[in-house]
Amino acid sequence: MPSWRISESLPATLGSFDLVIFDEASQSDISALPALLRGSKVLIVGDDKQVSPTAAFIEEQKLRSLRLHYLDGQPFGSLMLPGNSLYELALACYPGKRIMLKEHFRCVEPIIRFSFQFYADEIVPVRLPKASERLSPPLIDVYVPQGRKDSSNRNLAEAEAIADEVSRIVGDPKMAGRSIGVISLIGAKQAQLIQAMLLERIGEDAYLRHDIDCGDSAVSQGKEKDIMLLSMVECPKTCKSKTALPFQQRFNVALLPPRTRLGFSDYPNSPIFETDLTR
Repeated sequence: MPSWRISESLPATLGSFDLVIFDEASQSDISALPALLRGSKVLIVGDDKQVSPTAAFIEEQKLRSLRLHYLDGQPFGSLMLPGNSLYELALACYPGKRIMLKEHFRCVEPIIRFSFQFYADEIVPVRLPKASERLSPPLIDVYVPQGRKDSSNRNLAEAEAIADEVSRIVGDPKMAGRSIGVISLIGAKQAQLIQAMLLERIGEDAYLRHDIDCGDSAVSQGKEKDIMLLSMVECPKTCKSKTALPFQQRFNVALLPPRTRLGFSDYPNSPIFETDLTR
């Protein structure tokens, strides 16, 4: 069950379960404490290279007040504040206890290869798609030369290119039944723009038939689609460095879920995508 249902569904008894398993712990924060207290032992499963909780829209003064009143003297108090994940807290409390799962089943090797740079441990791709599932090449980059990011973190040219591509996919009988996802790497407004375009062009029936989702990396995390279209949004005139950990997490998550990835960029010869892949 989701962690927010724990207190309303289970008796308030410490250690009432021999084992409590937290899945997607990198997306959970200290609000999962009611579940944590109900386990004699806990198994925490997560990935610190995926999108973590944020403390957006919470005043810095309020965070300091919470820490002073409730976490004073706690050795790991800073990791219990909003914006830190349960997975990060577990790593700090139990250093050296982590077990890395190496086998990757979700997407084919050319796609997961991009994520190798984020992990010190080996990742072994084991997915062998059936002939009916295979789409070649698995990575395609699309150069949108006229694309420009505006002050609202939207890129109209990229949005139109993606809407055109989805329309072609939906109109191709060979693509019937393929699920589609759209990810915006810079904010949710681009995804909202693309969603509005798609509903207008292909209609709600086709949108639902292909199980289309539009959102940012956090929304797409954990979802698997046959085809994922990635909008970079940024353009050379406005681009700033995107090397901080939150951006690494977004890029990593954006590349994980699909069987085939199409990247739309305003940069020629984008280093993120390759087109000459083995079919």
